[in-house]
Amino acid sequence: MFQLYVKKDGAFARDFVGEYADYDEVSDRAQKEKEKDPTIKYTIEETSGSFNSYGELLTEVIEEG
Repeated sequence: MFQLYVKKDGAFARDFVGEYADYDEVSDRAQKEKEKDPTIKYTIEETSGSFNSYGELLTEVIEEG
C-alpha cells in the first residue's frame, strides 16, 4: 500500500491525502495536487503491513517532491 501526504509552506504538520494500492495511481494523484498548488511538498510512503514494538505501522519513503 502507498500513502500520500502533502505539506503546505509554513504548515506545522503534513496532511494525509489517501492510501492507494497502486504506485501509478498515487503518483498521478501527487502530480494533480502539485498542479493545484505548486508551493506544496508531497511525500509518498510505502507500507509493509508490519508494525514496530510500539504498534506503529512501518513505512518507507519512496518519493518526495
